[in-house]
Amino acid sequence: MGKRLITGALLAVVLGAVLFLTFQGPKETTALSERFREWFRKLGYQGTSNQFRSDVHLIEYFIVGIAAIFFCKAMGWKPWIGLLAACTFGLLDESIKILLPTREFSAIDLAKDFIGAGMAFGVIMLIRIIRSKRV
Repeated sequence: MGKRLITGALLAVVLGAVLFLTFQGPKETTALSERFREWFRKLGYQGTSNQFRSDVHLIEYFIVGIAAIFFCKAMGWKPWIGLLAACTFGLLDESIKILLPTREFSAIDLAKDFIGAGMAFGVIMLIRIIRSKRV
């Protein structure tokens, strides 16, 4: 029961953060993106501001994917259900933007959401394979 509660809370926090970012106004989201972009520039990132705002979807949904897959594991479900849940949330999140006057739906951002979630799934499956070989 403890793992379910912890992973459920983690997933709720992660999804809440994504929704918080979705509903930010243009000034707030631009300012936050620029602060993060400066940090990533120190790590060698060279993309433009708009490119960074799109690329960050990979990281964002990698985290969503990890949280969703951990929650599914705690519930006794298969990891692919977490992948499906993360992708579904990405679709819902991106679709909400259609209704917001200051945001817009982006198929490229949605694809990056799916890729980020897929990367999380791939990393977790790779770790599972490595662990099974070591035992």
